[in-house]
Amino acid sequence: MGKSSILFGVTVCLYALLSSGTSSSGYDRRWLMSLVDLVELDYEDHCEQRAVASWEEVTGGSEGLASKLERDKAFGIFSRQQTADVKSAITSQALSSDDLLRRKVKLLLQPGDTLLGTEQWIRLVTFGNTAQHKLRFATDYDCGANTNCTRTEFNRNVAKQQDEDVALRMKRSWEQRLPDLKEYLEQILPLLRNASKENGYNTVEEYWDNLSEYEGAMLKAREIWDHVRPLYVKLHKYIALKLRGADAVGKPLPVHLLRSLNGDDWSNLIESLLPEHSDIYKKIHANLQIKDLGGLKAFKEAEKLLKDLELGEIEPEIFAESQFNGICPTTIVDWCKPNKVRFVTCADVNIGNYMEAHEAATKIKYKITSALHSNNTYVLREAARYSAIYEAIPAFISLLSLNPHTLDRAKLYPLERFNFNPNHHRLVLQLIIALRDLPKLNFYIAADEWRLKVLMGEIPSVTAVNSWSEFRKNFSMIDTSNNDLLGDPYILFNRPFIGKFLGLILKYQIYQSFAEELISDDYDLVKHVAEKNERLIEPMIRGYSAVWPEMISDLLAKRENSLEYTGLTDYFRLLDEYLDYQLDPSAESNNLDEYVDPPESEPDNVGRKVPDGNDIQNVEREQDQKANEDETHESIIDNVIDTGDDTNSKLGHETSTVGVLEIKNPVASSENENVTPKEASYNTYWWIGIAVALVVVVSLVAIIVRKRHNHRKQLERQRRENSRA
Repeated sequence: MGKSSILFGVTVCLYALLSSGTSSSGYDRRWLMSLVDLVELDYEDHCEQRAVASWEEVTGGSEGLASKLERDKAFGIFSRQQTADVKSAITSQALSSDDLLRRKVKLLLQPGDTLLGTEQWIRLVTFGNTAQHKLRFATDYDCGANTNCTRTEFNRNVAKQQDEDVALRMKRSWEQRLPDLKEYLEQILPLLRNASKENGYNTVEEYWDNLSEYEGAMLKAREIWDHVRPLYVKLHKYIALKLRGADAVGKPLPVHLLRSLNGDDWSNLIESLLPEHSDIYKKIHANLQIKDLGGLKAFKEAEKLLKDLELGEIEPEIFAESQFNGICPTTIVDWCKPNKVRFVTCADVNIGNYMEAHEAATKIKYKITSALHSNNTYVLREAARYSAIYEAIPAFISLLSLNPHTLDRAKLYPLERFNFNPNHHRLVLQLIIALRDLPKLNFYIAADEWRLKVLMGEIPSVTAVNSWSEFRKNFSMIDTSNNDLLGDPYILFNRPFIGKFLGLILKYQIYQSFAEELISDDYDLVKHVAEKNERLIEPMIRGYSAVWPEMISDLLAKRENSLEYTGLTDYFRLLDEYLDYQLDPSAESNNLDEYVDPPESEPDNVGRKVPDGNDIQNVEREQDQKANEDETHESIIDNVIDTGDDTNSKLGHETSTVGVLEIKNPVASSENENVTPKEASYNTYWWIGIAVALVVVVSLVAIIVRKRHNHRKQLERQRRENSRA
């Protein structure tokens, strides 16, 4: 018996004593509040038990799957019973004057799929958990070269595989471990209709809109996608042009060519798609490898960014008790208690995993911040809702991980080097991010649309088993199999992607709102966000105490709470223009500045060559030469340039600042006669102006003093003459 069950009996007795002979609304409200508090305590008990089982399963415990199935089955039965108890205690008077209580009750009365009948709930969690476990821990994936491997090794080889035939064979070895598509269509997907009715909705689309807490969410997603799709199509055509030539442009591409299992991420193609000047990618990639920024080190780097943003740190025990030898993307397990979060991730080093570590670390911080706030009881932290803000803020932080100032602080790419060719570097960074985000947006809306069409009968049941491939070909221009969507946990457990879709859109609105406030493009965006970080912290603190659309206005610091596509399209404007030019070179030339080769410099203590004998002799010669130069230019007077006239001799020992500056930037030698010497800086001219002004002021003061002295002498002479008279 749970601790809340005992307290429940005591509460009933006290309520009976206190309310005897009385039927006021105050007693009804207090009774309902007590019941809700007890229900939430029981939910926390179940959350802890499920977390223990989930951790055992995700870390490969021998009884992990059986334990997780047992706890998930028990949770569904418990949730359905608690909903019935709360419903029986509701009166109109009890909810009349307490918005927070009303919010809690709504979340408890509509907990989502757990309202399914016991047999249906068990069927759902058994299907999803079994399929995930099989995919996670299979050891006989085809890794190419006739070798079998684990899922971690498989993912690593898929990312690198360039042979199309081998890539296709590898993908098929993964598909063989997916659950049965026919079983999914007949036994699992239809459960969404039942869950919708149990939660009080007539259609699955209305049910998903309610779970995402955005009225007309799917309609809004379709509207946004219509505006984003042109950029997606251009990126798709650019990939086709680069990988298969002009004849493939505009035609569906096989998903294995994208080095992706279901086409939701094209990041592995980046090295085949880089523009001509891709110095920033090469340097970041090399430094990530040199510093081994994967696994724990990547998360530590993410924690540094959270500190720079003044969002706080992650407790050391969270890192100490997590695992870094698993599968990416990161799996987070939450015990529904402050600072009791663990995660499993991989140790692979690449830009995609580096960004994903920042996103996962921020989600952990989001959960911790929400749990530590005193007003956030269980249901206001762990409600079965799909908040776009919960997706958007961590995704925004991952975007900041590739900000030029962040890269400089992480010693991945120097800011000085970035400023030589900023637009060229921004283009490469935008391409990296677009290959992650645009395919995700497409996959999210495609998967939700396809499931809705199957459930509504727009795709007949007799053809549904072969319909995903055709739908994906038309909607996404990707040639894929009919069952590869079953590799995603959101599909396996009948969850909607709409919250993730809207979160990705909101991510770029957040970025745009902060970027527009900068006084200069050169200003450090991370420092600016840190100065106004209450906009990020406040939604974390509030949790589910309010629906997330009500928080958008404060988050964006604007008088609006709607989602707009313009944040995304504005962010990728440079990439959009570049793709136009690549697809049609006869059109207007792209607006990129002419590329300037930055000076080569060795990174500090990283990748330095061990000097040999010749290097030492060269260094000694350079030092001797430098010593001679220092002796030659021992004083500022020696730094005056001989221009062929006698100007300097006339000046004697007076030397201008400009002359010294020219020594620092000497005129090129005869072999580089076309090189223009650097001009004096603005500061130099400013100081010269100050000096001239001081000379003028001193002269004026001297003139005034002299006049006053003469005037005083004249008055003294007149006084003497008058005295004689």
